[in-house]
Amino acid sequence: MKTAISEKAPTTRSQRRRQRTRARILEAAAQLMSERGVEEVTISDITDAADVGHGTFYLHFESKADVLRPLIDERASSIHEQVDRVADGNQDPALRLATGIRIALRTIHGDPLWNWCVFHSGTPFRNLGEGMGAPPLDDMNRGLASGRFQVRSRTTAWSLIDGAMIGVLTAWNQNRLDEDAAEIAAEFILRGLGVPPEEAARIAREPLETS
Repeated sequence: MKTAISEKAPTTRSQRRRQRTRARILEAAAQLMSERGVEEVTISDITDAADVGHGTFYLHFESKADVLRPLIDERASSIHEQVDRVADGNQDPALRLATGIRIALRTIHGDPLWNWCVFHSGTPFRNLGEGMGAPPLDDMNRGLASGRFQVRSRTTAWSLIDGAMIGVLTAWNQNRLDEDAAEIAAEFILRGLGVPPEEAARIAREPLETS
């Protein structure tokens, strides 16, 4: 499994070599952790798979957990790109937020790295708002500024969204929810933000496929 890690283009041969080494470490870590689970993979496993020494590993990362940040950042970027493709120019904050919630829940539910970061790492990724980055918060802000969403506190609203997503992921991982859990979650979140029930139900079930 290849994992593309976006960085600034290197300008010297040494920088290019360093970037290639770092990318090789990340790709090896992503594949091993996805196959075995994060806890079961050691730094030695990663260095062996990447064919680098321990010293080289520590030139790029301080710990095994430190490897996860760029991997999750890349996955978060992929979620945002999917939302842009599905929205296809539609700037309605309700549609974009619901689409992001649905894609994020489905992605995180099926990804061992995301799951570990959310539930076991003890890092700020426990807060999905920070883990997923700026776009969903931007949609929230635009919805509040335009009157699309009717809530008094953006911080409180996002905390409720964050908690709802954690709750859904927890129950989903325990096989207590059906396959439409992401759609139901998006619908109720929109309703909590003041979107009328029938409209919230429709938006939460818009097709996610792109042409």
